[in-house]
Amino acid sequence: MKLVSVVLAVLILYVFIESQQCDSTCQASRATSSFLGKSQSSQQVIDFLNEYKGEAPGAAIYGEFVNWGIRNSNKFVEITNHPNTTKRNLELIAYAIADYGNHAKWCEIYSDLTVKENDQYIRSRLLGCNYKL
Repeated sequence: MKLVSVVLAVLILYVFIESQQCDSTCQASRATSSFLGKSQSSQQVIDFLNEYKGEAPGAAIYGEFVNWGIRNSNKFVEITNHPNTTKRNLELIAYAIADYGNHAKWCEIYSDLTVKENDQYIRSRLLGCNYKL
């Protein structure tokens, strides 16, 4: 009985320690969340998005960015319309929106954004919006 308790305690400790591990994707998400939590200029955010950190971490960065964008839609739209935002940025943003979901919220955010080219680009790639494009 005592041996079972010791083995169980060791197993619980092992599971706890393993759950605290954070791979490069997890680290990228945490770093992005921390970065976006501070007041940053649009150019600083674009520069952060453009720093290559690997394929999976890069996807996690864009995913975290679009999730942040739902809560900070005005700043998100400002960043996506910044003169230094590239087509590649817009493609990765549109992909992350499609990948991470929340389509109804994105449809609402972009429902009246019809003038600027970058808004139109993202708007045309949102899934499930009835914009009659």
